[in-house]
Order: sequence, then structure tokens, then C-alpha cells
Amino acid sequence: MDNSLVIDEIEYWNGILAESDNPKLLEMAFFKIYIKFEKFTSDLFIYYCTGQNSSFDFCPERKLPFVDDNHLNGVIGTKNKAYINYYENIIELSEHIFVVNPFEIITRDVNYFNEFNNMKILRNYIAHESLSSRKKYVQSLLGNRDFIEPYEFLRKIRRNTGKSNLTTYNEIIINSTNYLIARPA
Repeated sequence: MDNSLVIDEIEYWNGILAESDNPKLLEMAFFKIYIKFEKFTSDLFIYYCTGQNSSFDFCPERKLPFVDDNHLNGVIGTKNKAYINYYENIIELSEHIFVVNPFEIITRDVNYFNEFNNMKILRNYIAHESLSSRKKYVQSLLGNRDFIEPYEFLRKIRRNTGKSNLTTYNEIIINSTNYLIARPA
């Protein structure tokens, strides 16, 4: 298991964005990259829960050794569901499955936890545009200031880094996926 699908998606969208003057593509780029990140973490969660190694030959020690993904799904109560949100399971269960939780970078790391939470809020607003997702977007990402479209938010430059929100999110995703597959035991 490696993070090449995530890296490839980021590189693909960087190329598209460099050739386009349509700022709304920023939303699609973020959405597609974030979905690849969620899929990566979900697949890696299954790999690690079932004792499989990453491409860097890393596999965290497990408190609960699952035989295969059917065993995992049966225990976590997802056996008969058509769609399994492993990302939510990672947040809720990983600390109970692994001796040293490799997913703490997502669930507890002070440098990344708020950023991942904000990415999820932004993803939900882009996907649904519901009143509740808009409210969370305005509160959490815009600090209750006037509404701006997500593409405008994504291209805003952060004062502390001089990088856009999209670039910052992409770097966080790359850094965290690298950490997850290469974390020393």
C-alpha cells in the first residue's frame, strides 16, 4: 500500500489548474483530492487492521488482530452495509485497535487535527451545499465573516505561510500520507 493515487491526483489537478483560468475548478480539485485522501486512509486502515504492511514495510502492532476485512467489518458492525465510512471508524476506533495509533496524525495531532476537520467541513459544503454544511463552513473556515464561495476560500493566501489554502491542504495531505506509510515502529 502506497500513497501514489493521492500524489497522482494532486499532480493531475495542479496541471489542470495551471492551464485553466476557471477558479471554480479549485473546488473540484479539492473535492477529488480529499476523496482520494479519504479512500487512501480507509484502505490503509483495513491494511493495518488485517496485518498488512505499507510500501515502506511498516505495519503497526495491533491490540486486535483481524484476520481479514470481513472479520474487521463483522466486529465493527459494518458487515451488511452497502457503504462503509472507514474514515469515521478510523477516528472512533483506531486508538482501540493499535498499540501505538498511527492515525493519531488525523485524530489528535495538534498540527493537523484542526486542518483535517476544516477540510472535512469544506468537503461537506462543496458536496451538499446544505444549510447546515454552509453554517459549519461559515463558522469554522470563515470565522463567521461574510460568506465567500469555496473556490475563493481555497485560493486565499495564508499570512503565516504565503501559500493558498489549497496548496496548504495538499501539503498536509502529502505529509500525512507519507507519515502514515513510513512511520517508524
